[in-house]
Amino acid sequence: MLNATQWGVVGGLVAALAAGTVASAQESPAGAVASRQEPLIVFDFEESLQDWGIPDWAQESADHVGKTVDLSKEVASHGTGSMQVFADFPGGRWTGSYIEVLMYVTDWSPFGSISVDVYLPPKTPQGLLARFILTVGEKWEWTEMNRPIPLEPGQWTTITAHLKPGSLDWKFFPTEAFRKDIRKLGIRIESDKNPAYSGPIYLDNLRLSP
Repeated sequence: MLNATQWGVVGGLVAALAAGTVASAQESPAGAVASRQEPLIVFDFEESLQDWGIPDWAQESADHVGKTVDLSKEVASHGTGSMQVFADFPGGRWTGSYIEVLMYVTDWSPFGSISVDVYLPPKTPQGLLARFILTVGEKWEWTEMNRPIPLEPGQWTTITAHLKPGSLDWKFFPTEAFRKDIRKLGIRIESDKNPAYSGPIYLDNLRLSP
């Protein structure tokens, strides 16, 4: 979990990685590790939501069913805290619960993939899905994963999207420029007509990997 100042430190590590001047793991004051081998944990939700939330435009959409975003100590895949999204999926039609954050460090060129862990309570019905959505470039273009990943009730599901040129995880073939200017990071939980579910969804351990 990084604040604006700590993101500046991470930005320096990212720049060093891009220049090839970091040969081994280095740890920032935030406890984030950036190296060519180890993932960089950018959000772990131990102390705050770190500006994650539901954008105003989503709250005004008839298809959006996310209600609140809070910190939770109920479950965690890393540390002791996670982000809890409460959503109310009615079933019978496509609906989604979307959250996003504005990025302080926009150049992700040293990294090849992004991952997040998502947890559903055991009694959640089968059928919920999740995907990453990025807003990229000077035109702030909306870019979502080609296919959402099914979530498994009662366990953590890791959602991973590859960022390198030619990745099949997006609705187009990204070029090298794709990961050089990431403006916003978003995650959407979806119900494609089924299931109907009203309750919490937990997210944790959001990380970038080489």
